[in-house]
Amino acid sequence: MYFVAESELLVTFMLSLSLLLVIISAVRRYTRNFIIPGVTILMFLGAILAGTPIIGFEVDEFYNFIEGLPEIILLIIIPILIFESGRKLKIGQIKKEAIPIGFFAIIGVVLTIIIIGIVVNGVFQIPFIDALLLGAILAATDPVAVGVIFKKFPIPHKLNIIIEGESLFNDATGVISFNVIRGIIFSGVAFSLLDTSISFIWSMVGAIALGTAIGEVGGKVLDKWKADEYVDFTFSLGLAISGYIVADHFLHVSGVVTTLFIALLLITKHKEISTGVRKLFHKYWDYLGFVTNSILFFLIGIPLLAVGTAESIGYPLILILVAPFAIMMLSRTVVVYGGSTFLRIFRVKIPLKWQNVLTIGGMRGGMTVALVLSLSAEYEFKDLFISLIIPLIAINLLVNPILLNQYLKKSKIT
Repeated sequence: MYFVAESELLVTFMLSLSLLLVIISAVRRYTRNFIIPGVTILMFLGAILAGTPIIGFEVDEFYNFIEGLPEIILLIIIPILIFESGRKLKIGQIKKEAIPIGFFAIIGVVLTIIIIGIVVNGVFQIPFIDALLLGAILAATDPVAVGVIFKKFPIPHKLNIIIEGESLFNDATGVISFNVIRGIIFSGVAFSLLDTSISFIWSMVGAIALGTAIGEVGGKVLDKWKADEYVDFTFSLGLAISGYIVADHFLHVSGVVTTLFIALLLITKHKEISTGVRKLFHKYWDYLGFVTNSILFFLIGIPLLAVGTAESIGYPLILILVAPFAIMMLSRTVVVYGGSTFLRIFRVKIPLKWQNVLTIGGMRGGMTVALVLSLSAEYEFKDLFISLIIPLIAINLLVNPILLNQYLKKSKIT
């Protein structure tokens, strides 16, 4: 009986996956010229289709599935998508924009946590430390969401480097802040600026060192093998996922930054690859990135089923829908415009039109969902946080691309 039940579950899963691939294909075919990105449509389809009989699961079963989403997102999807984005960047480009990237990825994230914490504490009347935890979950722009949205828009290369660099490097600051604040709430650990600073330095420097080492060795191995595109692609996929897991789970350094540097160094050091093989290698990664992105945003939509009603968490529906988005945009506005003014001290000038794009382009996505769902089920504000964050991401990924599209058309920034 147990074997039969497992077999039926596998059949249902494979049928659901097949249906999802058909849906992804249809969305890609008919939304290429839409203002709203196809992944945003997939997110809403995830919410709509998750509980329907055609998928084969009951809504209650999806609540159990949602509990496993953080591991699926963090251990499988994120490393694939970080490598897919990182292979297109160059170390020299990141060095040239190190000051603005560093500011927005470190100081900007800390300021965002504080601003969101203060406003959420006042609006929702929850303890300040818990409001800061929500701020930490929302503070970092998501590299996957940012990458997939900005692929649709032609923007200056330098601005694109700042946007992608910030979203890739601010993961370390956001996750460390999240872990520190969570430790204070659940374990009663006293905050220590020294310990936090050491943890951040280790997370960032250790990740860069690990990613560089894996990328360099991997590139030399592929050079020695003189392999074809199948070997190159398969080998790089293995390094992307294993490097992320070793960094995040065993060495406790930033998995995102580790995977980014694996991608940067692997592409740089693998010099013996022929032009034809290199072209196919990137084609395979383009396709894997497309499919994985689509699946991720479909999964992000599923927790919308788990969002409690306004009455069950004690707040008006309009407050739940509007306030988080307004607070997030307020914090982003302060950080971008205030930070751009501050950066003039270092002779870094970010044009006003670029500042507008940076503000509108502060996307949240899979990383934010994974963090909020990873909170303990016993945490008293978990339901509230889910009810605030999931609709926020849906609005963010619906409204901001439309605003960005209209602004880029009118400003002629390109």
